[in-house]
Order: sequence, then C-alpha cells, then structure tokens
Amino acid sequence: MGEKEKKLNRIERIKKELHPFEEEFKRRMERYFEEGDYKKIPPDDIERLKWYGIFYRKATPGYFMIRIRVPGGVLSYRQAKRVAELAKKYARNLVEITSRQQLQIRWVELKNIKTILEGLEEVGLTTLQTGIDNPRNVVQDPLAGLAYESVIDTTPLVFDMTKAILGKREFADLPRKVNPAILGSTRDPINALYNDITFYLAERDGEYGFNLYLGGKIGSGGPQKGFDMDMFVRPEEVVEVFKTVLRIYAEKGYRDNRNRNRLYFLVRDMGIELFRGEIERRLGKEFPFKGEDKVKTYGERVGIIPQKGELHAVDIGVPSGKISAEDFEKVAELAKRYGNGELRLSTYQNIYVVNIPASRVRELTLDSDYEYLKGLDGAWVVNTIACAGSDTCHFGVIENKSDAQRVAKYLSSRIPLDSPIRIHWSACVKGCGQHGAADVGFVGTKIKVGDKAVPAVEVFLGGNHHMKAKKVGKVPLEGLEKRLENLFRYYYNNRRRGETFFHFVHRKGIDHFKRFFEV
Repeated sequence: MGEKEKKLNRIERIKKELHPFEEEFKRRMERYFEEGDYKKIPPDDIERLKWYGIFYRKATPGYFMIRIRVPGGVLSYRQAKRVAELAKKYARNLVEITSRQQLQIRWVELKNIKTILEGLEEVGLTTLQTGIDNPRNVVQDPLAGLAYESVIDTTPLVFDMTKAILGKREFADLPRKVNPAILGSTRDPINALYNDITFYLAERDGEYGFNLYLGGKIGSGGPQKGFDMDMFVRPEEVVEVFKTVLRIYAEKGYRDNRNRNRLYFLVRDMGIELFRGEIERRLGKEFPFKGEDKVKTYGERVGIIPQKGELHAVDIGVPSGKISAEDFEKVAELAKRYGNGELRLSTYQNIYVVNIPASRVRELTLDSDYEYLKGLDGAWVVNTIACAGSDTCHFGVIENKSDAQRVAKYLSSRIPLDSPIRIHWSACVKGCGQHGAADVGFVGTKIKVGDKAVPAVEVFLGGNHHMKAKKVGKVPLEGLEKRLENLFRYYYNNRRRGETFFHFVHRKGIDHFKRFFEV
C-alpha cells in the first residue's frame, strides 16, 4: 500500500492542480458556456466538467452528454416534464434511462448547457457529481415503500445519503467512483451486491436493518460481489456509516492505476476485520455482527403490480433505456392522469407509473397512450440492460443498444417468455451494462472470421445477485439471435417444473452450454 501511494495517475494530478469545486474552475466553466466553443476547452478541463455531469464524447464530436441525478429513481411529474422539454429543444428529442436509475440527454451543444442546468435546478434536479471520482447515484428498489416486498422504505435514506455528499469537497475527491446501493425489500431488482457500498435488508434479533457489503463491482478486472463485512447497520446509522466508508476510501484508497483502485482493491488488501475495525474506531462504537439476509427473489417486476394501500403500479418497458422526449412526456401524463404524478425509474432502464387506485387500473390499461407505450416494449425488453455503445461512447466496441433492441425484438417474435430471463449488454470491458450479474451477459469485442475482424460478443451465463456469470464463449454478433433462440428453446424443452433459467444453467453445469457458442 505504501508503494502505491508514491504514484499518481493523470486524474489525480488534475485534481491536485485544480479541483473542479474551486472557484477558479467555476469561473472558467462560466466562460466556456458563454463562449460556446468546445475547441477552446483544454483536455484537463474537459475532465473537470465531469464533476458537473457534463461529458464530452469523442464519438459525437462537438456535442456533450448531460447526466441527471435521480436519487433512488424517484421522479416527479414536473421533473419528468422539464427533462422532456429540454430534450426536445436541445438534445435531439431523446431521453435515456441509465442502469443507475438516472437520466441522460445527448447531442447537447456547449452554448446550451447553462440553460439546461438552470432549467433542471428549477425543478429540483442536479447533474452534480454524476461522473468521475464521486459517489454516484444511490440506487434502491424502484418500488421502495410501495410494493408489498418493501420492508424498510429506503427512499428517505436515499435522499439523506445524497444530501450528505452532494457538493461537498471531501466526497468529491475519491480515488475512483463509488456506486452506492440500499435495499430494503425482500426482492433485489438492482443487483445490489455488485455495488461498491451496499446496505442489504437483514433481520437481527427481531429487528430489521441492513447487512453491510463493500467492494462490489462490475468492471475494473471483472465482476465481483461485495465483501461481507459481517456487520449489522440500523436504519438510523446508515448515513454515518456511508460517510465513514467514503472517508476511509478517500484517505487510504489507491491513486495510481485507475484500473486497480476501486474500493474492492482496498478492502481486499486491508482485509475485512481491519476495515470493519476502522469504521468502528472512527464512529466510536461497535456494531453487531450481521443479521439474516432477507432477500428472497430478484429481477424486475412486470405487469400490474399490487402496492400497499389498495394501490397499483404498472411497468413501461423502454427498449435499451432509449425513449423519445414525446413518449417520455406521455408516460408523465399517464402518471398524472391515473396516479399522483410520480414515476419510478429502474436499473433495468424501465419506468413505473405508481400509486394508481385500484378503481382506475382498468381505465389506464385501456388508455391509448398506455397501449401505444406497451406496444414498444415486449417481454424480452423489460429484463434487458444495455449501456451506451460505439455510436455515442468512444469506449464502445459494438453499437450495443441497437444490438440489444434487435435481439429482444427477434426473441419476442419467436419465444413467448413465461419466466424472466435477464440479459445484460456491456459495449466494452468496462462493464457498464452489468453483464456479470445477468442470466445472460454480453461484452462487446472483435473476433476474426477468415482474415477480417468483425463485431462480436463474449458470452456469460449464470449470474445473479449472489453469483457472477461465467464466460462460455466468444461469437460474432451476426447470427447471435439464432444462437440464443436455440439456447432458450433448449431451456424450455428441458427445464423442470418452475425451474428458472439461472437454476437450469447451474443444474446442467456451465460447460454444458459452450456448444451453443462455438464458432
């Protein structure tokens, strides 16, 4: 650890020379907005803009992507309408839902960014700290506090955690990004254990709280489930534990190789006992050992979902998380017309309209806007995640979102889905599509066919919230649909009664399925 402290990567040097929260950079940023010429922004300041959720993408020269923080995926009618308005005017009429329950708009010109930021601020939204070395959006069960499976309503905690870190310099200078998650439900629809900091529903001595897991990740050397810290945290202790972990990471985390400095590597090298002891020392108290994990099921909810209090939620599947601003507006109007105007975004890049009285559910399902929106999704879409691909991200090896949509459409036309199968697409090895946590995961790559390199995917099978998926092959994108059709037909023809795809894969053995992905 001592040897690593002597080296600094480029981003660390940039932060030491001028941290983005310093007034000097804020003045520069204002000047850049006013001048409107992206070519005048030095490379180091292009990096600093990421602290404000402003991303220049080499794949889209001259344009920026704006990432909007939506804590826990909770979005009001007014906020949704404002995002749609801004997207129509400044972002080529497109809204994206991310795998962290946030929103993104792309194709934004530099001259329009200030107007967009001010418009978002007016409705209580911010882009602050949605990129680079910051705590990212806190994710939760999208139906936290609403679904019957929700034991602890984590929404107030999500907002408290967000308030604790937002705009504060000490939490804006981490060695790397930190993905936080808090799950208060017996269902895990967020792949919670693959986050850097996870509070996971547990029960100890008749009391509900959270078990703490640290160091989960998807990229940076491959997917890893968080380390079990054998530590029970009560709801009222969550925010202080969250801040303490961040402080330990900020002070002791590695700042040399950005591919090897996520929280995972610090916890691994310190060891669970030492890291846990450091949390207790700083907070001046001992924590009980872990309780019993109470999560029983996982995956996205679909259809008409009963809520507490004789209310209901309905899902709107969004293909690869991309939706036109007009369609996003339609969803907001449905939420206002039949619910209380609130929307919930999911890590599977879908939308829930919530708080619909039982007496109005049928009316909603007959609404022409609802019928139109449901016609866009399809059963295979709802459980698909796809990160940005090569058309908008220079790291992307394949187009990804369009590939995911094509495959989902193909499967929907051939195989009725009676049991959820989660398909996750990552456009490159960075793993933003969470491929390691999927029933079926893909990572964009290239493969040689004859003397020509063609777009391809590495295929992973058998992942879930407790077990990372295993690689079974590498195949060209062309023909992938047919390979998957054969795989899933084999599953449907040979499964046991009630057997999920995950359990089927592990009963047969991972190696059994390599034959479906031979070149």
